[in-house]
Amino acid sequence: MRDDKKLELVADLPNKLTGIPSKDRIWLKRSKRASVKLPDSHLSVYDYIYECNKNNLDDVALEYDPLIDYSSTKITYRKLFKMIETTTKAYMELGVKKGDIVTVCLPSFVENIVNFYALNRLGAIANQIHPLASKDEVKFYLEEAESKIFVSYDGNFDNFKDVIEELNIENVIMVDATNLVSTKNKVMILYDKYKKLRKEKNISLMSFVKEVSKTKTYPSSRYISFKDFMNLGKHNKEIIVNTFNDACSLTHTSGTTGKSKGVLSSNYGFNEMVRQIAEETPVLERGDKELLVLPPYPLYVLCNNVHMCLARGINIVVVPKVDYQNIHKYFMKHKITAVQGIPSTVMSMLNDKGFKENNVDLSAIKFIVAGGGALASETLKKANNFLHKHNCKYNVTVGYGMSEMGSCAVCTFDENDEFGTVGRPLNDTNIKIVNPETKEEVGYNTAGEIWLSGPCRMIGYYKNEEATDKLFVKEYDKEGNEIVWVRTGDIGMITPTGNLKYIGRDKRITMIVDIKTNTVSKVSNDYVEDILIGNYGTAVIPNCVVVSVPNEETLNALKAYVVVKDSPADYSEIVTEMNKKCEEILRDNSRPIEYVFVDKIPETKAGKKDFVLVQEFEEGKKKDGIKVKTRIKVKKDNL
Repeated sequence: MRDDKKLELVADLPNKLTGIPSKDRIWLKRSKRASVKLPDSHLSVYDYIYECNKNNLDDVALEYDPLIDYSSTKITYRKLFKMIETTTKAYMELGVKKGDIVTVCLPSFVENIVNFYALNRLGAIANQIHPLASKDEVKFYLEEAESKIFVSYDGNFDNFKDVIEELNIENVIMVDATNLVSTKNKVMILYDKYKKLRKEKNISLMSFVKEVSKTKTYPSSRYISFKDFMNLGKHNKEIIVNTFNDACSLTHTSGTTGKSKGVLSSNYGFNEMVRQIAEETPVLERGDKELLVLPPYPLYVLCNNVHMCLARGINIVVVPKVDYQNIHKYFMKHKITAVQGIPSTVMSMLNDKGFKENNVDLSAIKFIVAGGGALASETLKKANNFLHKHNCKYNVTVGYGMSEMGSCAVCTFDENDEFGTVGRPLNDTNIKIVNPETKEEVGYNTAGEIWLSGPCRMIGYYKNEEATDKLFVKEYDKEGNEIVWVRTGDIGMITPTGNLKYIGRDKRITMIVDIKTNTVSKVSNDYVEDILIGNYGTAVIPNCVVVSVPNEETLNALKAYVVVKDSPADYSEIVTEMNKKCEEILRDNSRPIEYVFVDKIPETKAGKKDFVLVQEFEEGKKKDGIKVKTRIKVKKDNL
C-alpha cells in the first residue's frame, strides 16, 4: 500500500510560507482528499481492474450503443473478463509475447478496450492510433513500433491495404462494427438501410439481401476476422502474467505544436492516475454511467475515460460515432452521470436545441469534464448556466495536463478553485513555475514555464532518448531522493490561493519588439483568442486562432483567423467591435493588425484547434484546408 507519509496533508507543510509554490504546496492545505479503497498500484492494469471488480462480476461494465435509436448491448464484468481471456489466448496462438507491440486502429469499439487489457496480460503493448489515420500515418506507426500484427476496423480496409502488403504485416485482424450488435438490431438496421436504398436506387429486397450477404474477401490469408481470431483463443493454455513496472501502452502526443511523439506509459502510472482522481471525485460511485465520446487512442481517453471508470465500477456507454447533432438523446436514453470530453463536446451540448425542446433533465450528472484544450471563460460561464438550467448541481470541470504526465495533472474540483484558472494540482502531483531563461523557480503571480512532477509520469518517448532527456529535469531533495520534473513548454502562474492560471503554449507566445523604444513585450496568442471570442460569445464567434506574422515596425505582430456563425452583411462592424475590446485590455502592439474571416477553423484528430495548420496556411506552406471569406486590415490609427 502507499506510504502513510503521503496521507499527511498539512503536517509536512511549512508553518510559514516560503514564497516558493513547489515548497509551500498550499493547495494541499485545503485539500479534501477522500478515503478510497483501491488496490495497490503496483499491479498490471488488467490485474488492477480485476481486483477492483472481482466481487461485483455481474455489474455492467460496458454498454455498446452503435446507433442511438436502437437498443444497446450490455456486457458485465464477468463477460468482459472472459472476452479478455479469450483474446489473450488468441494472441498467444499468433505468437505474441512480452514486449511485443500490436498496433490498434479502431473507433470506440468494445474490441478496442478488450484488446488493450488482453495484450497487457501478456506483457505486450497496445499501440493506439487514430481510427481515421491516413495511409502515411498507418505506415509510420507500424514501422516505428515494428508491429507484426495490426488490428483495424474493416471499414477502413481500402485506406491501408497497400501499406499492409508493402510492409508484409504478418496478421491483420479485421473488426466489424456489428460484432456485438444483437440479431434483432442487425435486422432492423439492415431493413432501415434497405428502405433508404429502395427510395434512392429502386433496389429490390432480393438484390439487397444478396449484396449484404456476400462474404468479405481480402487479398491474402494474412487477414483474419475478429470472430475467427477469437476462435483461436478457445484453448486452455496458461496465460503469462505481466509485471507492474512494464510499459502498458504506446500512445502519441496530439501534435498540436509539432510532430507527434510516441509516449510510453507504465502500468503503475495508469493505476496512480485512477487513485488520484478517485480521491478528488468521491461523488462518483459504482453503477454510474459515463458516455465515451472519444475513441480510446489518446492517453487521456484510454487512462481517464476507460481505465479509471472500469476500476471504479462505472458503466461505460461505448459509442463508435457520437451523433453530436443529437447528443441530448444519449443523456435521455442512458441517464448519463459522467462525461469526460474536450471543449467541442461542451460546445455541441450548448448548440443542441434538443436539450431545450425535450426539457432534458441533467440532474444525474456528477462529473463533466472539458479537457484537452483551452475553454474560453465566456463559454465556460455559458456551459455552467446551461447545466444549472437543466438541474445539474455541478459545474464543468476544466483541467490541465499532458500525455507525458499521465494526462491529467491539474483540475478544478470544488469551490476552492478560482474561476479563470485550471484549478489545483492533484494531491501527489507537484508543480513549479520556472523562469525560462534562468531555470530558477519564481514566486506567486509570476509567469513562467510550467514544470510538473508526480507518480503518473511516462516512462519516456518511444525510440527518442534525446527528446526524453530534453523533457526531463532531475533534481534531488535534502534526503537525496531523486525528483524528476517534466518541462511542459507551457506558460502559466500560480495564484496566492494555489491555483494554476494557464496562459498559453510557450510556442504560442509572440514576442513584440517596439523598435522605437527598444522594449520587448510578450503576448499569449491563446489569451487574445479568449478576448476575441468572449467579446461576442460563442453564439456569434464560435472559434478563432491568432497567429504570429512578420512586421516591419515590431518584428512580429498578430493576425486573427475568425469564424462568424452567421455571415454578416458587413464584417467591418465586427472588426470595429473586436478592436474596441482589444483597446480596453491589450497594449497597442499586442492587438491583431488584420482579421481573416473563414468558414471554419481546422482541427487536429484529437479535436483541438490545429494551430500549426493555420500558421502554415498564413505562411503559404499550406494552400488548402481553410476557406477565406474576407480579410480586413486594421487602420494604424486604431492600433
